[in-house]
Amino acid sequence: MTRPPTTREWTARSSGSASTRPKANKAFREKFDFPFRLLSDYDEQVGVAYETRDPGTEKVSFANRLSYLIDPEGNIAKSYKVSEIPAHPAEVLADLYELREQR
Repeated sequence: MTRPPTTREWTARSSGSASTRPKANKAFREKFDFPFRLLSDYDEQVGVAYETRDPGTEKVSFANRLSYLIDPEGNIAKSYKVSEIPAHPAEVLADLYELREQR
């Protein structure tokens, strides 16, 4: 089996969010050298919308790790409950490859 292309080869984009203030969020991204943008979701509205936290509860210190593969039309093509963080990028790339083959 050949390796799936990287997201850069497909012009796919990655992003993330964290419920921290912008300055802390920037420091976190730089510390771990993330190759994608991180949204500062301090009021946790994105977290509520994407179900990483429950609405109407106290501010969370750790949100659920969920990931979504969103198609070019803006629809969620696949959702993931992330448990194996190091393996997750390869899983998403394989799904990108499969979705691309279906088009």
